[in-house]
Formats: sequence, structure tokens, C-alpha cells
Amino acid sequence: MKIGVISTASHTPWGGSEELWATMVEEAFKERLEVAVSICHKASIPSKFSALRHVGVRVFRRRPLLRGRVERIVSKIASPFREIFRWKPDVLCINQGSTYQSLLYSDLLDLIYSAGIPYVVVCQYNDDRILSRDIRHSAKEFFERAFRVAFISRENIKSVERQLARNLANAIVVQNPVNLSDISAVPYSSSGSVCIANVARLDAAYKGQDILLEVLGSPLWRSRDWRLRLFGEGQDRKYLEALAQHYGIAGRVEFCGHVNDIRSIWEVNHLLVLPSRGEGTPLALVEAMLCGRLAVVTDVGGNSEWIEDGRTGFVAEAPTAKSFGAALERAWLAQADWQQMAIQGCEDALIKFDKSAGKSLLKILRDAAHSSQSNLLTNPNYLRDESVSTRYIPPAISSSGR
Repeated sequence: MKIGVISTASHTPWGGSEELWATMVEEAFKERLEVAVSICHKASIPSKFSALRHVGVRVFRRRPLLRGRVERIVSKIASPFREIFRWKPDVLCINQGSTYQSLLYSDLLDLIYSAGIPYVVVCQYNDDRILSRDIRHSAKEFFERAFRVAFISRENIKSVERQLARNLANAIVVQNPVNLSDISAVPYSSSGSVCIANVARLDAAYKGQDILLEVLGSPLWRSRDWRLRLFGEGQDRKYLEALAQHYGIAGRVEFCGHVNDIRSIWEVNHLLVLPSRGEGTPLALVEAMLCGRLAVVTDVGGNSEWIEDGRTGFVAEAPTAKSFGAALERAWLAQADWQQMAIQGCEDALIKFDKSAGKSLLKILRDAAHSSQSNLLTNPNYLRDESVSTRYIPPAISSSGR
């Protein structure tokens, strides 16, 4: 079986949204399946994904994807996605940082539809904006033609079905792989100060670190003994540094950059805070729970599917300073219960998390390929089905790297 992977990410070297398909490639390589991937020209593949550096896996690097009328015309003539279709995969995995990202590239949709290759879409993130009629029309066709549309949380499926005003009968929930080889609980640090960690890309529009700094910059919180460490890189570092200075808490806020060793984060920190404005299901949350740490999160994406408010963590109703501040206050007042709550959360996470996320995605792709073969045997003309209505090409959609 030949598996093709297309990552639609185009603005970041790598992100958490790439981990699932890359782990699947590792599993496929072990089973001696043929794999090719189409990634953006500046993608930086982490060393842990050795299969992607092996000559047995084809890596097609695309030129920069520009937007607008000129790019659409150029792409019609020479699509940057064309190479992987010439490779003739038996099945495609379309990995999207955001739910409607593929709709940015009409040339990609044309290639998918004309090739007749079965495909699985993985949607890592969704926001709740209202869609235009043309985008809804195009998205419905894209998803309905897919063998499966995989989301990272049940809440994201509900959100997309509301946006499209249609049930997605082929929608499923998958999980991203955790970056932990050891899933035993990490002993608590004996630090006198309460050490709070935010583990996320420094992108306030999505990850909400500005909300967190506003809360911690209030007179009440400035009077308390805490330290905040932010783990991650991103475009908003300078802004967040300036914001910490503005609120008079710069001396207690540390920017630690990206850290590969997740357990080392929880060796020196007591509490995870995720004031996100939108999510799929953040890996940082699952990893913290497995390491035996409590979290304060917003009720977005799959957060509430992992945390039971007041029992295994604290959930803010909305991504606002008022709501998140109230949840953080409840957590602060319950410090005596943190370790017991974290133990319960760890036990829940051990039951819920997929220990073989890459294998799970590989099985879905196998099923898609086998389903296509079965359909071809029973109906040789099924790939030439022209019953689907004419597709609208959306003008432009904002996308988010994950």
C-alpha cells in the first residue's frame, strides 16, 4: 500500500499539529509500507521522526504558497501539490492545522477530486466563526467525499456541524500522540513559591497568554507568592514581554522557550494554565495530567472532555480575564487538594489516552484504501461519479498554524 500525506501547514517550521501524521509514518515505515509526504518548503522535521529522514520515505517540499488571484492562476498551471499525486498513492491523509485550511488551495481540491484517491482529513483546530455560504458549500463537498473526517475532540465536531448546518456521518475523534516515553507521575517540587506553567505556542490570538497576564497583574495576584514560566516559541514573545512589564510582573514571568523534555517541565512546576481562545485538544493538557499535574483551562475544544471541573482540574466558562481569573482563584484556594486531584486526573488520563495514536491513524488509512478497492470491484465506474454539484471556490480564509 502506498500512503500519501499532505500537510497544509505553510507558515511554521513544525508544530503540534504535525505530530500525529508523522507518528503514523513511523508506524507505516516499520511495516514496510511505501510513504510519501508533501510539506512546506521550510518545514523542519524533528530528529525523533527518523523514518522521515530515511531514503525509503519520499519527501516533497512545496514552494511557498502565496494567496490571491495570481497564485490561483499559477497553481492551475503548475500546482505545488502535483508531485505527490504523480507518485500515485493508494490513499491520502490530508492534515490541516485548521478545519477549512484545504479550501485555501483550489488546485489541491481539483487534484483530490480528479484523482479519485480515497482520502482521510485530519482537522486539528476549529474556531467558531460564522462561515460564508460559498465556504459552507465547498466544505460540505470536501468532507462528504472523504472516507473519514477526523477531529481532535467531540466538541470540534459539534462546532463544525453547527457551522455547516449538517451532520457529518463520517466524522470521528482521534488523538495526538503524547511526547512522553515515561508516563509515571512526576514527584512534586519542594519549591516554596507556587510555580505556574503555560505550555503553548506564544500566539495570544489563539493561546490567550494575554488573558493570563492580565489576571496575574491584578492587585490580588501581585500580592501572592507565585512564579509563571511560559514554555514555547512564537510571534508574540515581544508583545507578551511588554505586557508583563506593563502589568508590573515582569520579574516573576520567565520565558523558557521550547523544551523537548516534557517531564523536566513538571519537575519544577506545580500547575498548568491554558487560557486558550480555541483548541482541538491540547497535548500540553494530556501530558501534564499524565505527569500528575493539575490544570486550569478554558472551556474550548476538548478541554472539558478531559477535565471534570472541581474534581480533576478547573474549567473557566469563557476565555476572558473575568472567567479565567475566577477559575484560577478557585484553584488557588484549593491548593491543599491539588495533589489528590492531580492523582485522580492522572488515573482518568491513563484510561482515556491513545497509547498508539499513530497506529490508530494508520488503521483508518488502511480501511480507506480497502474500502476503495472493494468499491472498485463492485462498481468499476464509481470513481467517475459526476453526481456531486459544481464546487464553489472560496475567496480567502484565514488559517492558523498549530
